[in-house]
Amino acid sequence: MKKVSSLIVAASLLLVLIATSCGKAAPSAAQVLRVNLQAEPAQLDPNRASWAQERTIIMQVFEGLLGFNQDLSLKPVVARDIPTVANGGISADGKTYTFRLRTDATWSDGRKVTASDFEYSIKRMLSPELAADYAGFYFAIAGAEAYNGAAGKDATTLAQLRNAVGVKAADDATLRVTLAQPSPTFLQVMALWPAYPLRGDMITQFGEKWTEPPNYIGNGPFTMTEWVHQDHITLKANPRYWGAKPKLAEIQVKMITDANAGLAAFKNNELDIVAVPAGSEKATISDPVLGKQILRFPQLLTFGLRFNVVVPPFDNVKVRQAFSTAIDRDAFINNVRSGVGRPATSWIPPGMPGYDANLGSQYKFNAAKAKQLLADAGYADVKKLPPISFQYADSANNKIIAQFIQGQMKDNLGIDIALEPSEPKAFSQLVNQKKFKMSWFGWGADYPDPDNWLPEIFGTGAGNNKQNYSNPAFDALAKQAKSELDNAKRLKLWADAHKMVVDDAAAAFFFYVERFVLVKPGVNDLKTTGMDGAVAGDMFWPGVSIGK
Repeated sequence: MKKVSSLIVAASLLLVLIATSCGKAAPSAAQVLRVNLQAEPAQLDPNRASWAQERTIIMQVFEGLLGFNQDLSLKPVVARDIPTVANGGISADGKTYTFRLRTDATWSDGRKVTASDFEYSIKRMLSPELAADYAGFYFAIAGAEAYNGAAGKDATTLAQLRNAVGVKAADDATLRVTLAQPSPTFLQVMALWPAYPLRGDMITQFGEKWTEPPNYIGNGPFTMTEWVHQDHITLKANPRYWGAKPKLAEIQVKMITDANAGLAAFKNNELDIVAVPAGSEKATISDPVLGKQILRFPQLLTFGLRFNVVVPPFDNVKVRQAFSTAIDRDAFINNVRSGVGRPATSWIPPGMPGYDANLGSQYKFNAAKAKQLLADAGYADVKKLPPISFQYADSANNKIIAQFIQGQMKDNLGIDIALEPSEPKAFSQLVNQKKFKMSWFGWGADYPDPDNWLPEIFGTGAGNNKQNYSNPAFDALAKQAKSELDNAKRLKLWADAHKMVVDDAAAAFFFYVERFVLVKPGVNDLKTTGMDGAVAGDMFWPGVSIGK
């Protein structure tokens, strides 16, 4: 399973849990929020969506059975309640989930939202021809993996496999989902956008054009009335929305790709929210006007240095440990990130279950210790090391990071690292083919649980395990954790698995990301989370209002 998460559009983009209220001004008549998406969405099909830009729009137009509160706990949305064993929504063996739908939920054209809309969407997302990035998240569903992996099968076999998928609309207001095995995070996965309901009639009628207005029929608080590709998207309040009416009448979503041009638009009062360009944080803080409009909050997002652990010298754990210990993370935060972010020596970030502030403390910067680790690995003479290169997607931000890493290895270990930038698509191909030695990588939360952070990156053969890491003991713990229904026991299993990854130096974890944005004083009640998409607060825009 391939996961292209809401994470890496460089460290400047993206994702504890801090409530913010910016400038409590009285709402004005013009309830229009102006934001910058920073890029054209690749597409706006919820079943296919992966990138943050896509999610930012989809979350306004669609809503699922469940959603997240600001503290990232679950809440019912189209479902009347959250299924539990006590209310009959989850069977005693943890394998059958019954979702009872609200009867007042409607699509933006007035048609009633039914359980069949969810069944259609989930089975479409799992279909082999769609090849959805997030399909693997739903393999706990009975028959899901078999159906998703049936590419090339004949039509009769595909139909049989589709019918065998454990998702059935018992009636208009009841969706029943059968799992192959218990999954303690299944409800969180069902709150994600790939499981939002879809209108099969619109997709059948309009094909690939169904995501263009006016064909883009959703059940959320806004409708997309305009998509001028590579320029802007216009969202307007859905007059048929069945929930609490949004305070905003309109959201104007720009696609200004240059961060400095976005900042200029903010200064010119053309945007209400904008990301601060990387490297200009200190200047923004000291600015007498902009300094008062800064919004900072942590994201559930970690970046680090990835080693290809089957390629010498990184097949030697002590070499990896030496590299991790040779990194002055404080200098990185202060000098490269302008003080924005937090040094990381482990993978799971603050604000997540499983975060341990002391984990990885052995990798705190210590040049003498790093040299000793390298000597213990058999490389007291660094000239005996094979050539080492750092591959990265060519961008201004990544170049700065690469140069920092190059300098750290030279200054602290005496090692010369060759820098090898490449065009982003070529870099992705290089990583996917596992033909790199060292590369920069990151991961952002799809849902707030270690289950989303460890097996997909570090499990043997996992879709995003590009570094070839393999530890049978880790795999055994992960397998146990994925089916353990006692939450305390489950989190202990993940904690043990996390420690294994850190001790093995499967990567050199660098920093936890902090969002650093500017918000106009008239933007009221902007609520942020560590899982926000491309624009701050986009999970709760219906509650935002605009004042003077």
